[in-house]
Amino acid sequence: MNKQLNLLLGLDKIFELIEVPSDFIASVKRNKLRHQRLNADEIKQAYQRRALLLSLLQDEKHPKWESLLAPIAELYPAMYHNAKLSIHEIFELKSFVWNYQALRAYMLQTKLSSYDIPDLNELFELLDPDGGKIPYFRLSTAYSKKLAKLDGLRQALSLKLKHSRQELLNEARDQLNLPQLKAEFVLARQQQDLIDIVTRSKYFVLNRESVANLGFSLADNDGTNELKRQIAEANQAISAEEECVLEQLSDEISEHYPALEQAVKTVKELGWDYALADFALRYDCCIPRLGKEIKLKKARNLPLQLSLEASKRPYQKLDLSFIATANLITGPNMGGKTSILKCLAQCAFLLKYAIPLPAESATLPLYDFIYYNHATQTDNLSSFGAEVVDFTRALQQDGRGLFLLDEFAKGTNPREGEALATAVISYLLQSFHTTIAATHFSAPAQLKMVGQYQIKGIDSSFGHHLNDDLEDRLIALAKAMDYSLISLSDHKTVPMDALKIAKILGLPDEILDMIPPKY
Repeated sequence: MNKQLNLLLGLDKIFELIEVPSDFIASVKRNKLRHQRLNADEIKQAYQRRALLLSLLQDEKHPKWESLLAPIAELYPAMYHNAKLSIHEIFELKSFVWNYQALRAYMLQTKLSSYDIPDLNELFELLDPDGGKIPYFRLSTAYSKKLAKLDGLRQALSLKLKHSRQELLNEARDQLNLPQLKAEFVLARQQQDLIDIVTRSKYFVLNRESVANLGFSLADNDGTNELKRQIAEANQAISAEEECVLEQLSDEISEHYPALEQAVKTVKELGWDYALADFALRYDCCIPRLGKEIKLKKARNLPLQLSLEASKRPYQKLDLSFIATANLITGPNMGGKTSILKCLAQCAFLLKYAIPLPAESATLPLYDFIYYNHATQTDNLSSFGAEVVDFTRALQQDGRGLFLLDEFAKGTNPREGEALATAVISYLLQSFHTTIAATHFSAPAQLKMVGQYQIKGIDSSFGHHLNDDLEDRLIALAKAMDYSLISLSDHKTVPMDALKIAKILGLPDEILDMIPPKY
């Protein structure tokens, strides 16, 4: 998606509102929003899944989805297919499988049958030979009799070494007549008599020293040195056997690759579906229907709504219905025309991702592309020039488009701009695209076969007894403005409300009185 268009329409703010339960699903979210392209059937299937999850979230008092999804870390199944695995990689695999199995059990409990949820219990048992039923992996001696024997030998040698060194320490205490000696100790340099005794003996070696201290540790004799050599040999044999076990275990894990791959795919889809169902629940969004017409009930430009409500200003939900190929919206300045176009663009884009729409109900076509005429900025062209170039490129795109024209050609002189806007709308009227244009020009309103809608606007009596504070005037204006769209059966000229708005916003009467009465 065009980054400028994303920012201009506020889609980035909507995407930020979609909260995910884990870093894994955050990665899924980024990938879906950057790369996913769905056809109509895939969108319908995705919406069905999200509708089911939404109903579950609405009905359950304490749903467990987030707590079950949160601990599942990202896993790349291809790493576990025909590859020699490390203990760390198998550790991550077992943790994934353990958490996945808990999620799967809850999915079965809630009768969530929209997903392919393979049973990985056999794989988990392979990774849990001791039957501990825990998510942590260690290379158990249960995998190999030889490994168990070598580990037993190493433990016996280690115990024998421990006893031998204790006997050597006891001998040192007796011979040096120092019963408090330990296997490791530190002497201050001023304890020169003790240092001389310890240094001359065969029982201790100097292992570290500083300006103030000397550190000693128990020395080895022939017996302890031999035990250490045998332990080193045992460790080498254990390492070699562990490599064999890991190789065999890797081969057995690889046999579970198809089920593992499907399990990861299921977690991704469920995690994303859950995030969108949760988004729909928190922001009163609906599951739309794909149709031939645009019909939105109580639709909302969500970023604008949240911004206004944060400023304690009202937001009016709108019913929008467009049937004709080309449609025209007229109305006063600050009457919400731009907001309506952005709301339509948001919904059209969200539909392409199968994201619930901020409306009570919605029916929309699936468009191949959406064009909004203020999305391009360039240092090489004027705003009008950039608009023309961008519009021409949009006409060259494949498929059916939704053209949202917000005061097209307002960047040039009014006479030519009006002629150009009228020609553009006339051209699009003859195409298979859908066009919704907001304008202050009068000529487009006279086009036949164009659906015309007018924003209801401000009551004629509004504007008296307003104070001088601009913020208070804006709040009062928002409360008095009716943003509802009225369908016009007869083509009417564009309403003249700019002077009324200017007066409400505090333009001095001395200036307004200079305007001829015909306005």
